[in-house]
Amino acid sequence: MQRLEAAHERRIGRFIAEASAIEGDEPFPRALLAALQTLVPCDSVIYSELDRVAQRSLHGVMFPAEKEDESSDDGLDYWGIRHLHPFCNHQETTGDWRACRLSDFVTRRQLRSSRVYDEWFRPLGVERYLAVGLDAPLTHTKCFLFERGPGTDFDDSDGLVLNVLRPYLAMRYAVAAKRCAPPSSELTAREREIVELVGEGLTNAEVAERLWISPGTVRRHLENVYGKLGVRTRTAAVRAVGRLS
Repeated sequence: MQRLEAAHERRIGRFIAEASAIEGDEPFPRALLAALQTLVPCDSVIYSELDRVAQRSLHGVMFPAEKEDESSDDGLDYWGIRHLHPFCNHQETTGDWRACRLSDFVTRRQLRSSRVYDEWFRPLGVERYLAVGLDAPLTHTKCFLFERGPGTDFDDSDGLVLNVLRPYLAMRYAVAAKRCAPPSSELTAREREIVELVGEGLTNAEVAERLWISPGTVRRHLENVYGKLGVRTRTAAVRAVGRLS
């Protein structure tokens, strides 16, 4: 079994110290992704929560933030291409969320001759890719994605470091879930309905139109939700209600 070198152990210790000082409702905010980028050097880090059964995005954060605009190209259809994505096939068929690289599945030549490269990786400028996830059902997967361009690939120690951190990252998620999740009975049916619509990306005005109520009423319901869940943002409320479901 491969063992961590002392230098890697020190890097992990520094990361945990930095991550533990980050405050807020979210378990994995951009500040934590920035610390991960220092730990595992890359062009960008993404944290993504997906319902792969219903084929919908539940939550996503990227660092650097400006990369989000580049990755939101309407031509990129994840759900249409994921059956060809090496990571997705591996994770969904094996249930193994440990760190793996794109190069663990395909050679560079095979990648560049593939449809998933033409339609996904090449438009994003990505050729080197590392992923690690938290143990989770396919209805709510939780993955960290590390991206690089055509330069140096990730090495074995990068994956080893992330595998060592998986229990810590899972603990952060569990603590945030416990902190943000009161008994479900505290939310009324209307409050849950509004949060679910917010989770679909609707604005207050759009929620109001859908439910035949005023935008002010939507705002007041959301303020009540924030107080009950102990959160401060729409995103945190949607995440907290998702954990209660």
